[in-house]
Amino acid sequence: MAKAILIYGSTTGNTEALSGHVAAGLKQGGADVTVKDVSTTDVDELASYDAIVFGCSTWGDGDLQDDFIDFHADLNGASLDGKKAAVFGPGDSDDYPDTFCDAVSILEEALKKCGADIVAENLKIDGDVEPAFQDAKAWGTKVAGAL
Repeated sequence: MAKAILIYGSTTGNTEALSGHVAAGLKQGGADVTVKDVSTTDVDELASYDAIVFGCSTWGDGDLQDDFIDFHADLNGASLDGKKAAVFGPGDSDDYPDTFCDAVSILEEALKKCGADIVAENLKIDGDVEPAFQDAKAWGTKVAGAL
């Protein structure tokens, strides 16, 4: 059984809500999952897990959610060789078409630079997250299957 950590940053509660459904899918797919808020997580903790899943919303002109900013900076230079990874997040393509879900791409690139293997296409949720809860769970199951 793969040991996975799901780390999310949430300002309005949308990413936190999505995280619960992604975690349910990961568990359904056979992963042992720990869910943590990024504000209470240290980059050094990632070494204890086989798989890393990040959930982060995009703010402003393609910025990371506030709690993820320092964590992202701390990722610079971390070694995640051999770790499996995936990223999801909500965004708003109506108001921010040019930067829709850029935080997801930023975190995916950071994971790659650290040597992690992206095992599933990222999940980008547009607008209201509640209709996407089943998609989030299915995506989590798909990620678990790739571990």
